[in-house]
Amino acid sequence: MIHRRTLPRDPPAPWGRRLSAALTGALVAAGLAALAASAGCSFHYAQGQALEAQERWEEASIEYRLAFVEDPDDPDYRDALERMNKVVARENYERYQEYLAGKEFRKAYHRLSDASSQDPSFEPVREEQEKWVRVLLSGRVLLSFESLRTNLSLADEIRLFARFNTPNPGQTVEGEIDIDTGIFFVEDLLYEPPDRLLVYYTLNSIGVSLVQGRSSRRQFTSTQVIRLVNFRTPVLEAFEGELDFGDKGEPKPIQSHRDGLPATEANRFAGQEHWYPPVNLRYSMTAEGERVVVDTRQGRSEFLPRFLYLNREARRLFVGFGHYEILQHPDTRRWGVTRLALDESDYFRRLSRNIALQPYFFYHGHVLEFVERERG
Repeated sequence: MIHRRTLPRDPPAPWGRRLSAALTGALVAAGLAALAASAGCSFHYAQGQALEAQERWEEASIEYRLAFVEDPDDPDYRDALERMNKVVARENYERYQEYLAGKEFRKAYHRLSDASSQDPSFEPVREEQEKWVRVLLSGRVLLSFESLRTNLSLADEIRLFARFNTPNPGQTVEGEIDIDTGIFFVEDLLYEPPDRLLVYYTLNSIGVSLVQGRSSRRQFTSTQVIRLVNFRTPVLEAFEGELDFGDKGEPKPIQSHRDGLPATEANRFAGQEHWYPPVNLRYSMTAEGERVVVDTRQGRSEFLPRFLYLNREARRLFVGFGHYEILQHPDTRRWGVTRLALDESDYFRRLSRNIALQPYFFYHGHVLEFVERERG
């Protein structure tokens, strides 16, 4: 009887290729490790040299950093890391310029920040950083979910949001509203903005996003967005006067301004009915010293901020929209909005505990306030 030996089949092509690539990588790594050991240097340093020879600058920088972390006293590791960081910084600066030309501001700013951390002495980066203003928009929304109970019961995920129009045409930013506290905040970026553009932020909408069908078994989800209050994009018809932030003196904490609001602030919005914004909302603004006077046909300005706090030194702008109440009319079922006074329940005290946002919580000069034109 002849016994036949059954030879093992070749593995499927994809698995075979992966095995080959893994084996090749392992052999290369082993070779580099042996070379590094024989030369008395770090494996990561040897990898960095190999990657640098292939002009893979960013990957080489990562390996040199790992070598430096292992032995920060080795001058070769330190010099290699500094050399490669300078190269990568210039690469990032080139990408920054491309994103900036394409008006992809967030991507551009992140590239600029990376270049700055990689080579703080690179003068073009330092000059560009002085042209950016970082903006924090915040406020608070008081809302009862009772009227949404039917829809909420069907949702797997609920997110309350505030969306804003920015000075960059067609661009909006969106901040999530904390369901427990009602506080929202979101950051934005402006490149070389004249002071006038700083007052162009407006509230676009306040709404709820409901996600349904999210589970480990379901591959598809559906999202329903309910705009409770929808200002859309209000049209600025005219702007007159010059803004005056009064930028002299030492930076002052925003909390000191909030604590010093006059007693009339508590009654400013007392008895104000809930407002149902029209579809085509138009307005004009006039700068009068420390105030921006707002004119609308309805005599309401909830879509605009209450206060602007500008920190010239840190190039930060804090845009405070105030405290809103959202309520559904029992008969028409429409959602209306009104602005509440900033009294002892001011949300800012809680927000100011966020350590990551601290540079926003100081201002120079005086506070710019938005007020509605008094009608005789």
